[in-house]
Amino acid sequence: MHMTSRHEPKASPRVRLIMLACLVPLIVVTLVGLFVLWPSSPDTELPGGGPTTNAAEGTTDTKVTVTAVDASDCETGETDPMVRADCTKYTVEANGQDGSLYVTPDAVKAGVDVGDTIKVLDFTQSPDRAEMGTDYVFIDFDRNVPMLALAIIYAIVVLLVAGLRGLRALIGLGFAGAVLFVFMLPAMLDGKPPVLVAMVSASLIMVIALYLAHGISTRTSTALFGTVLGIVITGILGAWMTSWANLGIAYSEDGYLLVDTTDLGMTDIIVCAILITGLGVLNDVTITQASAVWELAAAAPEMKPGQLFARAMRIGRDHIASTVYTITFAYVGSALMTLIIVSAHDQPLLDTFTLGDMSVEVVSILVCSIGLVIAIPLTTGLGVLVVRSGLRSPRRPVAPAVSPVPAEQRGETTERGAAVTARAAEGHSEAERAEPAGERPPMTRREARERDRNR
Repeated sequence: MHMTSRHEPKASPRVRLIMLACLVPLIVVTLVGLFVLWPSSPDTELPGGGPTTNAAEGTTDTKVTVTAVDASDCETGETDPMVRADCTKYTVEANGQDGSLYVTPDAVKAGVDVGDTIKVLDFTQSPDRAEMGTDYVFIDFDRNVPMLALAIIYAIVVLLVAGLRGLRALIGLGFAGAVLFVFMLPAMLDGKPPVLVAMVSASLIMVIALYLAHGISTRTSTALFGTVLGIVITGILGAWMTSWANLGIAYSEDGYLLVDTTDLGMTDIIVCAILITGLGVLNDVTITQASAVWELAAAAPEMKPGQLFARAMRIGRDHIASTVYTITFAYVGSALMTLIIVSAHDQPLLDTFTLGDMSVEVVSILVCSIGLVIAIPLTTGLGVLVVRSGLRSPRRPVAPAVSPVPAEQRGETTERGAAVTARAAEGHSEAERAEPAGERPPMTRREARERDRNR
């Protein structure tokens, strides 16, 4: 029995056994790496605290609500944020008590109004209160409600459009976040080899997220192996390029903090960032290519392997173009502020993209793009081999052999056939005439017009 378009193609038992023999070691190695690299102190903190803490004695972070804004001491028409930060008085309420608030110039420019809920440093119990001259110092706006609302809207849209598969994808996304924040980042801070940690994290995320979102099948396994190959290529190319281009320099404040206070190197951090970025785009293109191969094979099971590969690669080429744009514009958006600053200086374009943070962004774009471009034909070729192993070409019916008939007999046969046909037609007409009128189907207008025309 051959495969038709009404059934999804399946790999042969031999191919499924080979895929299982490759999948089991991958899972075992991932679990062993997870166990060996698990951080011994997951609560590692950097010196100086986080963004909402301060080294001053007695300070804490809290939330307050702005109850009054008094700009009467500012000159009319004053727009300089530095000046307005000094002449504007803000009153806030925290735990039922009023207090004064100092707002930084950038927040003054953004606009702090009555009713806003903001995050602040609380100096009310600090011995530095008199020196600061204020009860609270602005940290940032409280965005919990709008961001939570946006996340809920996103989840609802995914569920409405993708249904149960969308729900499984959201669960997989939550699992990926847990891997990053519970294992990967603490393990890197704990001094474990960053690249190995990133590889184990990527493998664990791929196995769980892919099978959870797309189900356990040879199609998903094909996409998984294509993603693994792409990640390996991306990791090797990223490690080689970051070393060759000497990208191990900290250009940002966060980079300085990590390099000075931990054993992490900028080269390792950049390679890990490339791997995690590549994981997202590779997952996208490999599952798309695997699905394209399966759907084409289901629609045309008689298609030869070369034709199947060529047609699937037509889809892959379109995907390559769109995904390269996606990666590039995503990086451009993240580095937009840097681009604005460098564009304001009279500097050659080549120097702009080969200095500082921009060189890291360019290398990341190119490495991830190379990885996904190579992963598409690899996944497509692997998918063709897997799906064709379970397909058989449909058998064509063999026409029965006909012995030659002499001309005289052919003529007699033709006359005899004509006579039989005429008698059958006469018998059919008599049967129609003998048929009761009540049992005959009603005549349509079209049939009536044709009857009148023949008369």
